[in-house]
Amino acid sequence: MTDFMKNPQLEGDDFFWKGNSTGFLLIHGFTATTAEIRLMAEKLHADGFTTSGVLLPGHGTRPEELSHTPWQMWLDKVKRSYEALLRECDRVFIIAESMGALLAIDLAAQHREIAGLLLFAPAIKVRKLWLARFIAPFKENFEKSGKNDGLPWKGYTVYPVKAAVEMLKLQEFTRKQLKRVTQPTLIFTGGHERTITADSAQIVFDGLLSKVKGMIHMAESPHCILLDKELDLAYKDVIEFVHEHS
Repeated sequence: MTDFMKNPQLEGDDFFWKGNSTGFLLIHGFTATTAEIRLMAEKLHADGFTTSGVLLPGHGTRPEELSHTPWQMWLDKVKRSYEALLRECDRVFIIAESMGALLAIDLAAQHREIAGLLLFAPAIKVRKLWLARFIAPFKENFEKSGKNDGLPWKGYTVYPVKAAVEMLKLQEFTRKQLKRVTQPTLIFTGGHERTITADSAQIVFDGLLSKVKGMIHMAESPHCILLDKELDLAYKDVIEFVHEHS
């Protein structure tokens, strides 16, 4: 298992921590697990909020499973997790990272009662992802490059190419859903971003119909803002947003 899973010792499964009547659904990104959103969830729960983390289908097991998981299964799992959380809470906010932010947008388009969206590095455009359509017939996985950043991230050490094609389909679907989203939304970007394109967050911002929307740039953060040095600053922004829109 350790051959294709980074930091396999970390917790990365679904979680639900009961708190007060305000709930947070947290959604991780492509090839990741709930370890990616767990630090934020722990802060929220420590402050009394009900928190739920979603492990997307095909993630946290083997890359082969992700290769055979259509994007609709990711959205269906998010929808079911949200509906379960809503039964426990009066209001629910969504916190989502990268591909998870796309699923959050799609969920918000279906559920207008969602109180607000907090989107971290929304992956509406990913660098070189378009190549997956051409590579998929010939190659199963791509090894991830780059040095170990030391972050407590758990997930696959490869990109399953067929799953990347599914993510392209999800991006196309989400672009069409943007105009249906009216909830208050706050988008976070990282100054050391190397995964999504420079215009990705702006595409999301411009496409939303939300009357209340904003962007915050975390100058010292990488793509995984929720695991790095500016997490505490981001948390303050999240809490301020929640107080404004509860």
